[in-house]
Amino acid sequence: MSNKQINSSESTQCAMGKEVNAKGSGGHRTAICSALALGMTLAVAAYAAPGHKDNGGNHGHHGGHHKQQSEDHHGSHGAGHHGSMEGHHGHGSGHGHGSSKAGKPGQESEVDRTVKVEANDNMRFIHDPLLVSDGETIKFVITNKGAIAHEFSIGTKDEHKAHGKMMMANPDMHHGPGGASITVAPGETETLIWSFAKAGKVEAACNMPGHYQAGMHSPVRFAP
Repeated sequence: MSNKQINSSESTQCAMGKEVNAKGSGGHRTAICSALALGMTLAVAAYAAPGHKDNGGNHGHHGGHHKQQSEDHHGSHGAGHHGSMEGHHGHGSGHGHGSSKAGKPGQESEVDRTVKVEANDNMRFIHDPLLVSDGETIKFVITNKGAIAHEFSIGTKDEHKAHGKMMMANPDMHHGPGGASITVAPGETETLIWSFAKAGKVEAACNMPGHYQAGMHSPVRFAP
């Protein structure tokens, strides 16, 4: 066999990771082939390794994770925030903002007459007798002559009882125009327009904590 043939055979065997022990070559050629085989193995391993692709996948995973965290955070915050706001408006809704067996909020254009009311710190309302007709719309003009806030509210006795419990749980709650209740600050005058519906045990009352219990309520009677 010629030297050329031996070299070709050795190269093929080295490429396959085998040692060559050709005649006349000895340990030197074996070492060379072993080194070549090791180098090729490392090269193949490096090519097949996940490397940057895996890192990219890892980044993708982290990106998804951060996105999810962000969505969860905003979702939780938004929901929490909007839930809280709904709860806040919920305190102002119900009887305080117009739901009553005694009628509904009225409009200025519907007013049949005006009734003046004075609220004071003796826990009393001062006004003419509250005699109304079913369907009548009255504009109440309430002036607070006291040094503390008062409330003027229209409803049945049971509605006032429920509203009073809500006020006990939320003593700083204030009611604005457009409902069954209006908060009147010291020295201020507010209006409440109400269209009456005939119901049993209707009252005008202050449901600030302790005020109703102290006698700050007036009966509303319906004309026959």
